[in-house]
Amino acid sequence: MRFLRGTKLVSIAAAAILVAACSSAATPVPATQAPTSAPAASQPAAVTPAATTAPATCKTLTVWAMPGSFSATTSNTLITTFENAHPGCVVNYQVQQWNGIVTKLTTALASNNPPDVMEIGNTDAITFEAAGALADLTSARAMLGGGTSNVSDDPGQLWLSSLNSASVLNGKLFAVPFYAGDRVLIYRKDLFAAAKIDITTLTSKDKLIAAAKTLQAANSSVKDFSGFYLPGQNWYALGQMIADEGGAIAAQGSDGKWAGTLESAASEKGIQDYVDYFKAGSTGPADNDEANPAQYSLFLAGKIGMMIGNGWEVGLSFGAKGVVKTADQVGTAPIPGATDGKTVPVFLGGSVIAVAAKSQNVQAAEDFIAELSTPAGQNAEISDGWIPSLKQFAANIPDTPANVTLKIQAAEAAAGSWFTPNAKGWAAVEANNPIKSMMTAILTGQKTLDQAAKDADAAINGVING
Repeated sequence: MRFLRGTKLVSIAAAAILVAACSSAATPVPATQAPTSAPAASQPAAVTPAATTAPATCKTLTVWAMPGSFSATTSNTLITTFENAHPGCVVNYQVQQWNGIVTKLTTALASNNPPDVMEIGNTDAITFEAAGALADLTSARAMLGGGTSNVSDDPGQLWLSSLNSASVLNGKLFAVPFYAGDRVLIYRKDLFAAAKIDITTLTSKDKLIAAAKTLQAANSSVKDFSGFYLPGQNWYALGQMIADEGGAIAAQGSDGKWAGTLESAASEKGIQDYVDYFKAGSTGPADNDEANPAQYSLFLAGKIGMMIGNGWEVGLSFGAKGVVKTADQVGTAPIPGATDGKTVPVFLGGSVIAVAAKSQNVQAAEDFIAELSTPAGQNAEISDGWIPSLKQFAANIPDTPANVTLKIQAAEAAAGSWFTPNAKGWAAVEANNPIKSMMTAILTGQKTLDQAAKDADAAINGVING
């Protein structure tokens, strides 16, 4: 997932350096955060791999990373640590670009001289796992910091569940989770104060809808104002609601085949939650998503009281030329679930780190990426503004002013997350996205919820198995 973070408040000028994201919205290249302290002493220590000597053939270890993923400080530290532990092996560190990276990786990994280590967006990982292009890391799992189990929900599995799911295919580990980012509730602090709404009381779907209606009434003079803004086709937010009700977009059967499950009772409850939110007063289009129009631009223009957004959208939601002019007018909070006191399982965008199947330096490559799951590696990810890959570190983000939104994001991720089906044909599903068409059909009355869900499942089933 090309989900570059913006957990700190950034200026509107940051829009000049936006890059494409899998969430169909642009994301800014991250700025450096202040260093953070280590997690609480009571927290279990991450696995620290024992130092090993690189094979004699390891003269160069080629590493491909994506822009903004590592700060200069972090990359330099990783390289120095590795080279000191592997005398004679030099790291050739290269920064690639997201645009065209899948094609470039496909070509490189098929060659006889591929990069040894490469960062891959978590929703792209299945493409290379299914093609046999990545080295099987299963036997090295504990050394790499992920614990003893490949099963995402098993207690012996130590990484964030969604990132682990992106790294595992058919019970085998093909990548190491790197970092994550997710969505939060972004709201107008000043409007909440004027309407006498306490954000800490919005602990369920019903309470959020009630607050949305209060905001709507209090700001009725603002044209096209949404107390809670939700466009018709924000399928990432929909997926969170479906997961919150115990449903899923698709599931894998005992025969290994995937099938759409949107028409299941649990999934339809989540779809209905989305419909209820939309009908509570959202002025978002029924036939488009959160990027069209860009929801943060509507927030900036003073037309939104609350919205579900990426952390980086906070910094684009205020500015001197907008109605919302200052950072202190904008707040973030966890996204409540249907059950009071629970947050929704958030969709985690992010990256994994893999080793090329044709690498001549697999052991050295494993040593390099194992550094990411050490305490030093996890704290470096936090310092760079990412949700770290280990659940125990994600649940213990240092409480600093710079980490306010990151801490909320990490707590949500640690509490629960969901991920797109790790199926060979998932990219084909997203290409024509029947989930978006389903929501528009429901919200415009073209189809009943049940019929629209059945039709979407049929469309998914036609392509999801490749």
